[in-house]
Amino acid sequence: LKSFKRHWGYFLCCLAKSYFQRRWLLVTLDNNEYASNFYLKRDKLQHTYVEEITNYLLEHKLIEYRKGKKYLKQSFKTRIFPTPKLMDKLWPIVLDIEQEFKPPYVAVGVEATDKWKKVFGRLSRDHPEVIDMATINKFMEGRQWALKAPIRLVYSRDPYSAGRLITPFQNLPDRTCRLRINTLLDGKPICEVDFNANHLRLNLAVLSGEYAGDTPYEDIAECAGYDRSCPNARGKIKTFITMAMGADSLNKARGAFLGAGYNVVDFNRVHEGALKRYPSIVLFNGWGTKAQSLEGEILRKVMIEGVSLGIPSLPVHDALGVNHEHADWAQEAMARVWSDVVGGVGTKLKVDYPD
Repeated sequence: LKSFKRHWGYFLCCLAKSYFQRRWLLVTLDNNEYASNFYLKRDKLQHTYVEEITNYLLEHKLIEYRKGKKYLKQSFKTRIFPTPKLMDKLWPIVLDIEQEFKPPYVAVGVEATDKWKKVFGRLSRDHPEVIDMATINKFMEGRQWALKAPIRLVYSRDPYSAGRLITPFQNLPDRTCRLRINTLLDGKPICEVDFNANHLRLNLAVLSGEYAGDTPYEDIAECAGYDRSCPNARGKIKTFITMAMGADSLNKARGAFLGAGYNVVDFNRVHEGALKRYPSIVLFNGWGTKAQSLEGEILRKVMIEGVSLGIPSLPVHDALGVNHEHADWAQEAMARVWSDVVGGVGTKLKVDYPD
């Protein structure tokens, strides 16, 4: 009975989190996985209870349900999502959900080969990144924030691809609903110190030693013939840069850009504007994964500095969430470490405060 209750607790906490993150909860209903999957074994999850609870939730119309689907390098995963009937009971607990702090804090994602999963699974305790992430989590475990959980350094496939700091807090809504920025860290309001146009700036700084200027997206918009003060134009430029740096070919970037609701004319126009403003920019070679790794490295070093000063911080993609009184420190440290990592070229930051 104790184990059954524990499984129910996992389900309810994870479903509540999934609702606010707008993400399906993946459930393993393949009995064979429970004997081999590291995380299922670590958390002592049992197929019998998982299947029983899933069936109960479905029978009582408490979840939306999508039958098992094969995920890359994983077993079949069933997707579930809480219905309004269930969330009417769960929403008050969402921000108080806590995840137990358990290593590993450095890992690779599901796209990694078995070889790399084994390598990361055997990292020694004196590995620099293991030490840093253990230090950060030991310090943050004594703090309090919404969706409290370990902060992990996760590489998408191998040590050379997209090493980012991941924690559930960063996926709370903040655009459609200003929830994340209005939560608390240790009972006090937070602000988010954010790198401006970071992938573009990293690309230019690392590959050509060039400073992107104060308003890079607006500059490209102007070169492309758009009104530089138009928010829609800025969003279009940002989408293009993200996709052009993330894709490993022009065709893939164009397809992603069209998938975001834009057209070929806009794609060509922005492309020409970007090359006109920044002739040395490097696009369509998958460099975005390198930019993500650099972001993770910079934020990790700043967070370690914060630990030494007793300052808690939370990674939010390419930003850090800190209490208001630490905003100045975060801006100075992030700019300094960014410059150290990329080789002396400067960046620009902005601070977002609660409404």
